[in-house]
Amino acid sequence: MAGKRAFLLAGMLALCFSPAFVQALTVTQGGLMQGQRFFIDREGEEARFIQRLIWEESMYALRYLVIVQRLGDDGYYHETERASVYENFIDVSLYAGSYRFRVEVFDLVDEFAFSTDWQYFEILRALQPELSGFSPDRFLLDADEVWELTLHGENLLPGSVFYLVRGDIRIMPRRHTSDGTSALLVFEMGSLIPGEYYVYVRNPGGLDTRLGTFAIAFQRPFDLNISLGFAPLVPLYGFLFNDFTLNNFTVDAPFPDSFYALGAVTRISFIPFKRVWGYLGLELSSSLTILEHERAYFTANTFFLNAHLGLLYQRYFFERNFAFNLTLGAGVTSLMNFHYTYPVGPQTESKTAHYISAIAGLSVKAFFFSPFFISAGVDFIHVFSPEQPMPGFIRPFAAAGVRL
Repeated sequence: MAGKRAFLLAGMLALCFSPAFVQALTVTQGGLMQGQRFFIDREGEEARFIQRLIWEESMYALRYLVIVQRLGDDGYYHETERASVYENFIDVSLYAGSYRFRVEVFDLVDEFAFSTDWQYFEILRALQPELSGFSPDRFLLDADEVWELTLHGENLLPGSVFYLVRGDIRIMPRRHTSDGTSALLVFEMGSLIPGEYYVYVRNPGGLDTRLGTFAIAFQRPFDLNISLGFAPLVPLYGFLFNDFTLNNFTVDAPFPDSFYALGAVTRISFIPFKRVWGYLGLELSSSLTILEHERAYFTANTFFLNAHLGLLYQRYFFERNFAFNLTLGAGVTSLMNFHYTYPVGPQTESKTAHYISAIAGLSVKAFFFSPFFISAGVDFIHVFSPEQPMPGFIRPFAAAGVRL
C-alpha cells in the first residue's frame, strides 16, 4: 500500500509542478480574467460578477483545496475564500482589490500531497454605464450629411462597446471615442437601416444599459418629380427610318434622316420606396416628335407619340446634389396623322397606328437650387411592330423640373 501511494505521489508531483499546472491570472476591468471565464449573475437587485479560477487538472488528484486571500489596508493578505472542490476550477465572487490564491492537492487516498505557489492577480471595479441623453435624436437619410451621434452620461469608458439595436439588427459605428461622460459615435451611411433603435452601451466589465428611441428615417416619405424638356429623336433601324428590300424591290423609308429636332418630353416620377442603397419607384414619360421628310416625289409627315411607364431606380451622390436614374419599362408608340403629300395631286388619307414598345433609359439630375433640378439623359426605345424590320431609335433629352 505504501508503495502504491509513493508511486501516485511521484506522478502527481511530476505533473503538478509543471509550468502549465496553474494558469497565470491577469485580471482586467469588471472581474474579467484574461484566459479565464466569468459571467454576471443578474437575479438580484444588482448585478454580481462570478469569476472562475481554473487550473490544470491532475489525473492523480482526488480533490483540491483552494485558498483565496485579499490584500488589506494593513499591507497583509487576509483569507476571503477557502473551499474544497473536486473539479479543476472554482467559482467565486470577489470585490475589487489585489488577490492571491493557491491550490492544495490531495491524492487519490485523500491525503495532502503538496501546495502550489501563490498566484497573484487584481480585480478592478466594474462600473455601471449610464445614459442621460443623446443628440441628434435621428438621422435623416435624405437630408443629413454627417452621421455622428453624441452620447451623454456616466462611465462611458474608452473600452466600452457602443451600437444601435432593434430586435436582431445591430448597427455598429465605424469608430467611436469616449471620455467617461460623453461618447462620439461615427457611422457609415451604407450601414444605416431605417427604423427606431435603442442606443446600447456595454462596459468592459459586462455591465450594460440602453436608451431609446433613436430614429433612422427619411425626411420625405416619398418624392414626386415633374419635368418638361427638349427631346429630339435619333433613328437607329427599322422600316420607319431605313430603306429596306421587300420581294426584290427597294422600299423607301418615310423618315430616313439621321436627326429630328422638333420634340418635347414630359416625365413624372413617383418614388415611395427609399433605402440607403437607392430609391425605387415608377416613372411615366411621354414625348411628341414631329417627323417630316421631303423626297423628290413625296413628303412624309406624322406626329410621333411615345408614352411609357417604367420601373425607376435612383441613387444620389455628391452630397445628394446629383442623382443617377435608371428606367426600364414598356408602353405605346403611335404614329398620329401619318400621311404622304405629293407635288401633284392630293395627299394620302391620314392614318394612325399604335404599337407596343419597350424603353430603357439613363439620366442624371442636378439639384443646384433644390427643389428645382435640371436633368439630361438618353432613352432607347424599341417598337414591336408587325411590319418588318421593327424600328428602334434613341431619344436624348434635356429638361428642367421640380421635386415635390
